[in-house]
Amino acid sequence: MERALIIKNLTKSYDKEPVLKDLNLDVPAGNIFGLIGPNGAGKSTLIGVLTGLLDFEIGEIEINGLQLDTANEIEIKKDVASVLQPPLLFENFTSYEFTTYVCEMYGTSGPDLNDKIKSLFTYFEIEEFTYVKVRQLSSGSRKKLAFCTAILTEPKLIFLDEPFESVDVISIGRMKTIIRKLREKGVTVFITSHILEVVENLCDDIAILHKGKILAYLDAKSRRELQKDSSLSEIFEQYVEVRSSGEELLNWI
Repeated sequence: MERALIIKNLTKSYDKEPVLKDLNLDVPAGNIFGLIGPNGAGKSTLIGVLTGLLDFEIGEIEINGLQLDTANEIEIKKDVASVLQPPLLFENFTSYEFTTYVCEMYGTSGPDLNDKIKSLFTYFEIEEFTYVKVRQLSSGSRKKLAFCTAILTEPKLIFLDEPFESVDVISIGRMKTIIRKLREKGVTVFITSHILEVVENLCDDIAILHKGKILAYLDAKSRRELQKDSSLSEIFEQYVEVRSSGEELLNWI
């Protein structure tokens, strides 16, 4: 099976304190892959490493068949897009300027780009902000702008770090529709999210990250077996050993 992402023995530390510890992970190409974990598990740090924003001390990373290193970094980025949390945008550009600039960098600014931008901005109800400065946008509109722009770069692999954070319910549904369309085109979508219900219904394979390590990798088949008797939330709690909810503390209510 072709792999979009292979991680071997990855270690990343802050001030000599490991955040990612000897992490191993394979993500199949053309897969909607979900990475879940509690706050502080290392999800955003991993995204930072995979998108080249953060260095790492030990390990190997292969993206779309290329080793992630200084020699291949530019070639890799040609086929990779990302929506980070919070999104990295150019604050003094208008929404339209930001999107067209990024598309020019990726070489996807063809004659039909304006029509594509208009259709996406309308679909996600941000068309009224087309010529508004990015710094004036709400957090939800910023996230939708970043998502639209990432799609327009025509990536083979897209990283989405908490893509549904601050986004309205209708737009979440529309983002999910787009993500499924990307999979149909063979694009690999790597999602981190703390909204387990969304991951459960959207992703093909799911991995659980806790304290910098992958505790479990659940492909579609194993998920079907496990979820005959348990929800993803219950499976997640078993792996991360969530302590008692402490409901007895609320007996006074």
